[in-house]
Amino acid sequence: MTGGTSGGMEARSKQWDDKKFEACVKKKEQYESELEQLGSIRDMHLKESETAGKKSGLEKKIQYAEIEKGSIEDKLSNFSLEKRTIKEEIERISPELKKLRDAVEKRNKELRTLEKRINEITDRIYKDFSKSVGVANIREYEENRLKDAQNVAEERLNLSSQLSKLKYQLEYEQNRDMSSRIHELESSVTALENDLKRVQNKEGEAKLAAETATEEINQLKDEVKEWRSKSDDCEKEIHEWKKKASTSTTSLSKLNRGINSKETQIEQLMGQKQEILEKCELEQISLPIISDPMDTDSSTPGPVFDFDKLSRTLKDKRSDRDKIEVEFKTKMDALISEIERTAPNLKALDQYEALLEKERAVTEEFEAVRKEEQEKANRFNDVKQKRHDLFMDAFNHIAGNIDKIYKQLTKSNTHPLGGTAYLNLENEDDPFLHGMKYTAMPPTKRFRDMEQLSGGEKTVAALALLFSIHRPSPFFILDEVDAALDNLNVAKVAGFIRSKSCEGARVNQDADGGCGFQSIVISLKDSFYDKAESLIGVLRDSDRG
Repeated sequence: MTGGTSGGMEARSKQWDDKKFEACVKKKEQYESELEQLGSIRDMHLKESETAGKKSGLEKKIQYAEIEKGSIEDKLSNFSLEKRTIKEEIERISPELKKLRDAVEKRNKELRTLEKRINEITDRIYKDFSKSVGVANIREYEENRLKDAQNVAEERLNLSSQLSKLKYQLEYEQNRDMSSRIHELESSVTALENDLKRVQNKEGEAKLAAETATEEINQLKDEVKEWRSKSDDCEKEIHEWKKKASTSTTSLSKLNRGINSKETQIEQLMGQKQEILEKCELEQISLPIISDPMDTDSSTPGPVFDFDKLSRTLKDKRSDRDKIEVEFKTKMDALISEIERTAPNLKALDQYEALLEKERAVTEEFEAVRKEEQEKANRFNDVKQKRHDLFMDAFNHIAGNIDKIYKQLTKSNTHPLGGTAYLNLENEDDPFLHGMKYTAMPPTKRFRDMEQLSGGEKTVAALALLFSIHRPSPFFILDEVDAALDNLNVAKVAGFIRSKSCEGARVNQDADGGCGFQSIVISLKDSFYDKAESLIGVLRDSDRG
């Protein structure tokens, strides 16, 4: 690595001096400012679309201006022809007119001379009368009398007109039966008040009935709950009694089995006794007999033997049988006492059947109320479904026609397809919970909210919605709907109404078989009412001021 600089480096370093660099920086800043002024591509597209819309509007205005210019030129040519014919007629009539004027002038001179002579003669005749009256001549007197007569006639005419008006007004007031009218109105008011009171009373009764019904239903529900709890308790008690009865029956069956076994044992003992007696007879053993059997507690038939008098050997044999008999008696006494202690409630079944009957009645009443409630719920659901179906039918009709009508209202030669309009629901499942949205896009316009449209565009959208709602209406009354519209949109709306009128619909039937409608339009624009079949003008009465 060596130090120093070479000649090539110095030459390259002098290629970029400070002035050129600053000039480049200034150009860069200038270009950036120009880019900022131009804006983004989206803004340029927006401006371009706006200028295109303005251009199309100006072109339409130029077309209408050219049409108007052609009509004016035609009118001017007609006027020039009429002017030429009038001039020729004037040139033809002017010499005759001059001759007539000269003759008229000559006759006027003769008449003036004659009038002058007549006036002089009348002045000489009525000279004394004029002096007595205080006038210059008799003509002044006659003029004054004529003026006075005219004034009197005018006053008389005014008074007669006022008198006739007052007579008509008096007759009208006399013929008007205000008392009967007031009486009718009062009777109608009282009838309406009575109807209102009756309706209010019915409404109050219905509310009370509904409240009482709800209270009774709640009481019945509470009673059902109580009876169910009671029935559950009774069922539990019955189940316990059934358990006890089953245990008692089992114990009774056990005791019966014990008794049967003891009876069998007794029979066996009796058989053994009989065998013993037979053995004693065979062995020739004499058994001592008690003379009075009432002294003993034995209930067995036959002789009662006294075993105490037997010998010891025979007693030992008898002691075993005594023990067995004592045990048998003790067991019998215990079983009998246990049977007496177990005394079941025999009325439990009757009580259970009564409770079951009450429960059956309450459940039937509850089922009737529940069935009625179900029927009312079904009726409510039917009405709700019918309301939904009617609303959806109307909405589908409007949504299906609004785009077609809006296209007819907005199409032109430059935009034959017209604009676009559509309706959509915010909640299609239940449309009554939310609203609906109406969107209208005029030709050459982007999507935007209805609030951002101009007044004329809103008017056209509202008319499209109006015409699509009615299917079709017999007639429309439109009061200055063209107030916010320009000439182009006025011509479009007027043409649409004219094409949909009864006569226009006969000439040009709709595709969907529409029969047209009648319309009464109030308008101040000649481009609108010149397409009407008949006109009615409304003006101020100059006589009334």
